[in-house]
Amino acid sequence: MNELAPESPLATGAIAPLRAYHEKRGSGEYSPLWAGQAAALAREEDAGQMTLRLWGEAKAALAAARLTP
Repeated sequence: MNELAPESPLATGAIAPLRAYHEKRGSGEYSPLWAGQAAALAREEDAGQMTLRLWGEAKAALAAARLTP
């Protein structure tokens, strides 16, 4: 990160003109993408893998809670 870059949330205002310009042209290059507090838990996997993993985890949690049909 460049030491001259403003800290959040000031960075959002600083790029507002760039964001507006590019979004009007259909580009999301300067649109903010917030990661949230759980970003460190993210995994690199495709959507199909993620869906299967989440379904498996949900079934295991339901079974542990004895809520499966």
